[in-house]
Amino acid sequence: MTTTAVKLFRPGVRAGLALLAGIPLTVYGVLHLAYGGVVLGGLTALVGASLLVLAVAIPWRGRGSGTWVSRVVAVPAVLLGLLFFVVPVSIGISETQKWRGEVGSPPTAAYRDVTFRATDGVKLSGWYRPTRNGATVLVVHGGGSDRRGSIAHASMLARHGYGVLLWDARGRGRSEGTQNAWGWGWPRDVEGALAFLKSRPEVDPARIGGLGLSTGADVLVQVAASGGLGAVVADGTVASSYEDVSRVYGRGLMTPFFMAEFAAVRVTSGSKPGPTLEDVVPQIKAPTLLVAAGEPERPAGELYDRAAGAAPLDVWYLPQVGHTAAIREVPADYERRVTRFFDAALS
Repeated sequence: MTTTAVKLFRPGVRAGLALLAGIPLTVYGVLHLAYGGVVLGGLTALVGASLLVLAVAIPWRGRGSGTWVSRVVAVPAVLLGLLFFVVPVSIGISETQKWRGEVGSPPTAAYRDVTFRATDGVKLSGWYRPTRNGATVLVVHGGGSDRRGSIAHASMLARHGYGVLLWDARGRGRSEGTQNAWGWGWPRDVEGALAFLKSRPEVDPARIGGLGLSTGADVLVQVAASGGLGAVVADGTVASSYEDVSRVYGRGLMTPFFMAEFAAVRVTSGSKPGPTLEDVVPQIKAPTLLVAAGEPERPAGELYDRAAGAAPLDVWYLPQVGHTAAIREVPADYERRVTRFFDAALS
């Protein structure tokens, strides 16, 4: 590239770099401001906003100095940068930096506040209601939620006499640790929850099941392959890593988008994904009911159904139901199917 060309493109390059850095920083700052992190959020948002101003000011000051080629190239370059870097990186940041919410009080007086340790030492906080029918189910919320997101499912099980343990995943609610909406590190939380339950005198270690929602479902599928659970309901299992997404939906136009998103998650969380779900499913030991709701979840359900082979996995397709919404949209069918499954597997 000639010196003249470098000079012509230099303002565009500077503006592009300012834009690519400014938007993720602004997203990070706004997230913290929205949830009460005034100092860190305010400073980060200010830096991000300043970079965005520069991204506009640089080409404005240099308007008219470039060739028609540079102007034609600049437009698609900016759009591609937005689609395949700024947007996915911003999403990745939001998946590891969401502010903690206040979980409030237990649903009823039958629940007690408990704390326990994940197997890597992270302190976790949750609610526990002892069993009335001899079996206990741990309930794992979705990636962007905390224990409040699984109250309805815990209440459904409690109505049928099941003991329930629901807690905030690491980095969420009152639990310690670094959050990750894709569940990286959560198997250690589940293993800690199992150890806590097995230490309770009223809990039968052979009659412990798990019900997971979205990310929680992905995590329980991983744990089901390592043993320790007598039965698993995985509601909304789709993907927990870039490799999972690639195997479920294939590689195509959006591949760079997902690569950038998962790279941002890895950098901002300091953690790495667990095993690929397709490889884990054939190793499942416990009876597992996988709930595939809505057409977007059908490819995942079909992939894992094929991969399971002789593993004890059954897929329940609900094409007209939203993601993890069966308990609200078809409550009678959902309660009947899930409780009958646990009744049979944990008897």
